[in-house]
Amino acid sequence: MKTVFITGCATGFGHRLAKRLLELGHNVIATDPSVADWPAQVGAPNPNLLVLPLDVRDTAQVKQAVADALAWSPVDVLVNNGGYAIFGSQEETDLSLIEELFAVNVIGVARVTQALLPTLRERGGTVVQLSSVAGRTVFPESGYYAATKYAVEAMSEALFQESCTFGVKVRLVQPGSFDTKFIPTAIAMSPEPSSESPYDHLREAWGKRKTETLEPPQDPMLVVNAIIASLDDSRPFYRVPVGPDSERIIALRDTLGADRWSRLAADRNGLEAPHSSGDFPGPDDILSEAAAGKAPRAEVLEALASGHLDHWRESETGLQALQILAR
Repeated sequence: MKTVFITGCATGFGHRLAKRLLELGHNVIATDPSVADWPAQVGAPNPNLLVLPLDVRDTAQVKQAVADALAWSPVDVLVNNGGYAIFGSQEETDLSLIEELFAVNVIGVARVTQALLPTLRERGGTVVQLSSVAGRTVFPESGYYAATKYAVEAMSEALFQESCTFGVKVRLVQPGSFDTKFIPTAIAMSPEPSSESPYDHLREAWGKRKTETLEPPQDPMLVVNAIIASLDDSRPFYRVPVGPDSERIIALRDTLGADRWSRLAADRNGLEAPHSSGDFPGPDDILSEAAAGKAPRAEVLEALASGHLDHWRESETGLQALQILAR
């Protein structure tokens, strides 16, 4: 039996994770800024459940929650689940909203982790970080949210290097698209784009490109089960992509490398410029290589399978290239 401290338990992954861990007989310290309504849905009252108010932006509240938690039970696992998204272009988004986003998604994670690390070091505990496929890749208007997840990834790698000799394990969980309140909440928190924006004519294509590569919202229990399975895994550090969309996107990003990935992403979002040596190939390159008797490159077939070449259907040359790749 483990004692698991979880942030952001009112909804989403945190809510379901707390409930499932209780069902498995673990001790759960479930926290959220509001403690109204949801504790009964998780399983309260339950002798294995401690519910605490916790706003990760509030240093005093973090210290009090950790003190109350440790008085109840030593903590074996920290799950930094709490967070949210704001979507908007780099040029237009109100930076005061982004400061608040970082206060929760980055500084809040650091604040709770610092408060619990002494106990986790003593017990050789585990830190589970809820990252995202956005911790490795971005879409237009996701840059600020992705930056918070990139930060969590970097902090987690450093945390592991600093604490591994104490037996601390780190897991980076990278979900794709899942059926939680994440998207409705993000839409509600994000400013309404202006029809007078210089990017307005691009937004429909941006949304289409994202939809082409993401799965329809998946069952959140896939993420819950992946987190629970990671607690018994012997590896000291590892990333856990969850969902076929996350797995495909991250695999392609790693295969292509940063520069070719960026060129492919630019093409998908409307860049019209000749391809040069080292770029991800365009449709013309596929036709030329086929005429020379060359087999399609493995990374091109991987991009095709992941939905990243669907935009080629919008041109005659692209359709011809897709027909070659489909042979």
